[in-house]
Amino acid sequence: MILSFHPCIDADKQIIMGDKSPDNEIQEIIQKSSAVVLPQGCSIELYSMCRSHCAHVFPNYDKRFQFPGKMGQVRLFRDLGVAFPRTMVWENVRSFTNYRRAIQDDPHIFPYIIKTDKGHEGEGIFLVKNESELDLALRHLSLMERSGNCGFITQDFVPCGARALRVVKIGGKVFSYWKISPDPKQVIATISHGARIDHNLSAPLQEKGKREAKDFCEKAQIDLAAIDLIFPEECSEPRPLFLEINYYFGRRGLGGSERYYEILFEEVGKWLEERGLDSSRIRLI
Repeated sequence: MILSFHPCIDADKQIIMGDKSPDNEIQEIIQKSSAVVLPQGCSIELYSMCRSHCAHVFPNYDKRFQFPGKMGQVRLFRDLGVAFPRTMVWENVRSFTNYRRAIQDDPHIFPYIIKTDKGHEGEGIFLVKNESELDLALRHLSLMERSGNCGFITQDFVPCGARALRVVKIGGKVFSYWKISPDPKQVIATISHGARIDHNLSAPLQEKGKREAKDFCEKAQIDLAAIDLIFPEECSEPRPLFLEINYYFGRRGLGGSERYYEILFEEVGKWLEERGLDSSRIRLI
């Protein structure tokens, strides 16, 4: 039996969890399944249950939950030896201020970047250019801590021409496109902040970024994610620097949601066939 928790992929049995927590009944169904297909928004509880009781689970979110948030991703980047901007990890504002007091300096040269641990698609990012902007960012982080959202990273600011390369891994396929900010002074190149999409610009750099992102995903066994990269603009032969992994990502650069689900469905089918299972038992709805 092929089991799907995905709302757009039907199978021998389809279950839409919504906000429900997995229980013993769900566990019994998983145990009877030869493969499970999960949505991008699945909980760690559901994913852990599927991984513990079924041999084949798509997507592979092991690294998503083993290395959560931006703080976890920094550890993953280090473990796998990929290049990324010089980054420091902070459990809370106090640890950051204590460090500054101890060294009587900042951990980075102004300007530098602060990113909240749980920020998504450009949210929770601050470019601090001086002490007053740093104070404002730290106040914001302190307010977040009061609601339980602790942890952030600080990162060297790397001029990159106000653009970032997004590489999307869907099963065995890899796609790429540039996100280019309308204002050259704008640091955050995200579509939600007005960035435009360009699929054709700097094809050699795109290929270089795709190769490194694909190699990273293979090492990390990531089969569904969007990787953001930048290229330092002062280098004549720049190596891509990894910024972050987005496990839940926008689809506009892929042609929209309908096209995304068509690609996903095709790749899930191939994934099933590679495991000796019948892909005709799933359908796109």
